[in-house]
Amino acid sequence: MVSSNSTSGMIYTKKKVLYLAYDGMTDPLGQSQVLSYLKGLSKHGYSFDVIGFEKPEIYEERKKDVYSFIEGFDIRWIAKKYHKSPPVFSTIFDIEVARKEVAKLCRENKYDIVHCRGYILADVAITAKKLTGAKFIFDMRGWWPDEKKESGLWNSFLFNPVYKYYKRQERKYFEESDIAISLTNIGKSTIEKLSLKSPDSISVIPTCVNFELFKPFDQNQRDKTRTALSIPKDALVMLYSGSVGANYRTDLVLKLFSHLHSLHTNSYLFFLSHAEHSIINSAIEEANIDKDYVRIQSAKYHEVSNYLVAGDIGVIMYNTGFSVIGRSPTKLGEYWASGLNVLAAKGIGDLETIMAQYPEGGVLVDNLTDDNAFKNAVLQILKQSRNKERLREYANQYFSLESGISKYLAIYKKLCSS
Repeated sequence: MVSSNSTSGMIYTKKKVLYLAYDGMTDPLGQSQVLSYLKGLSKHGYSFDVIGFEKPEIYEERKKDVYSFIEGFDIRWIAKKYHKSPPVFSTIFDIEVARKEVAKLCRENKYDIVHCRGYILADVAITAKKLTGAKFIFDMRGWWPDEKKESGLWNSFLFNPVYKYYKRQERKYFEESDIAISLTNIGKSTIEKLSLKSPDSISVIPTCVNFELFKPFDQNQRDKTRTALSIPKDALVMLYSGSVGANYRTDLVLKLFSHLHSLHTNSYLFFLSHAEHSIINSAIEEANIDKDYVRIQSAKYHEVSNYLVAGDIGVIMYNTGFSVIGRSPTKLGEYWASGLNVLAAKGIGDLETIMAQYPEGGVLVDNLTDDNAFKNAVLQILKQSRNKERLREYANQYFSLESGISKYLAIYKKLCSS
């Protein structure tokens, strides 16, 4: 499974970057948090070879979207098939596929930078650095081994050696990297406290929002979407966008809605997710919530904005634990860009600092084990103003894609000049 897109017939002296991601470019995350940045960087003299692992069930359906998204940019997409089972061994197989592909690419190309997104392909990135002499960026994306363990997904004996391996390798990834990137300031502070890297070799770049895709609030689009979903135009809509299960606490989203509905009977809950609807429906039944007031929809990445404007309150709910200090919820920026106030769990990344900086942008739930904390949070957010223009300006100030590209560009320039 190999796909490519590149600018041809040009004579140029561009810097060449090998970008390694275990995420697929056909996933919404791949387009929003990888390709959107690379498109911007390619305008500044950088040429990219991008390896992504694509889920077979969506690859054929969405590959044209990726081609269209990167058309005209100096980005070559090298798509590899993602294997889900058997656990652990399938990932090892994928890593070996990446290793062979990278060895081939390194024989054929002289890379200036190896940019690795996350932990899984970091060993391969280090090999590429040694083969080419390229600078290595460890774009950690949060404390991934700890996220897996805290979610319960790695509780079986099979994953104990995997967790221990990556926690051992973690220090090596920081040591071997020329620059490490954290999504959060509190994550950077933790890296420093653990003596994993010196402060001058750590950059903080939160996840960013493409404002060309996440357009300003539009009343006509809101009415159109609500009509399609059979939601009354005058209803108050709580919206949850993203994954469900593991660290993503669907049960807590439902608890928030239960309090909202008791206080505001003309309220609806809208799940915008690619998760199996049966999983969400089971959680709704368990929470004893009337399904007449719940809507579930999936959407392609370029369609998400049209659905977000149907909401009034956006929800972000994760498990709390060590790993959440590294999280920068993309949805906060997307919600704000679409005019939604936000309800979120306290303790996620830099959320407390962000909410303090941007008044009436949302409310944090103080205690995820205290039912009164949920009720109080709902009461507080009902009192907040719904200034959609101001919320979008908040998103522009903190989550601008252009700002993220500028920060990456500064890192690239620094590495290429050293």
